[in-house]
Amino acid sequence: MRKSNAEAAETRKRILATASGLFLNNGISATAIADVMSACGLTQGGFYRHFTSKEHLVADASAVAFDYIVANLDELTRGKPPREAIELIVFHYLRQQQSEDSRMLCPLANLSTELGHADQQVKEVVTAGYSRFVKMFAAHLMRLDYQDFMGLAESIVSIIVGAVSLSRMADDQALIDTITGNAEHTVRLLLQRSATQAVLAAPRP
Repeated sequence: MRKSNAEAAETRKRILATASGLFLNNGISATAIADVMSACGLTQGGFYRHFTSKEHLVADASAVAFDYIVANLDELTRGKPPREAIELIVFHYLRQQQSEDSRMLCPLANLSTELGHADQQVKEVVTAGYSRFVKMFAAHLMRLDYQDFMGLAESIVSIIVGAVSLSRMADDQALIDTITGNAEHTVRLLLQRSATQAVLAAPRP
C-alpha cells in the first residue's frame, strides 16, 4: 500500500509539472485535460484519481509554478546585498521569456487574462503567489530601511508583471528590450525617489 501511495504521489507530481508547463506556454483554455494526460503518457480516465476538476488542476499547477520561480529567485539572491538582490530579481523576472528554463514563466504575467476569469480556488492561489513576490521584495527593502517597504514592494511587482505582460504581445525584440529596459529604469527611479523622501522626512539634529 505504501508503494502504491508513493507511486500515486509521484504521478500526481508529474501531472502537475506537465500541466504547469502546458498552461504557461499554451494557455489554460487551449490546454485540455486530455492534452495534459497524453503528455504524461497517461489515459484521461486516470485524471480524476488525482483531481476533482480542471479548475483544481489549474489551481495546483499554478501553485507549483509559483513555488518553482520563487525558489529559484531566492536561490539566485541568497547572500547578496539587498539592493543587488532586488536588481537581480527584477532583471531575471523581466527576461523570463528568454530563459532556457520555461518553468521560470510566471502565472501572473503569462496567464493574467485567463486567471481573471478563473474560479475562486484559482484566484486564491494567484493572490497568494502575488503576495509571495511582494514579500520577497519587501524583505530586501526593509533591510535598506525604506519606510513604506510594503507599498514600494507592491509597486515594483506591479511594474515588472505589467512589463512582462506587455512584452509578450510585442512582435520584435527591439520593442521587448524597450519595455523591459523602461521597467528596470522605473524601478530604479522609484527606489531613488523613495530613498530621497526618507532622507528629507528624517528628523534633523
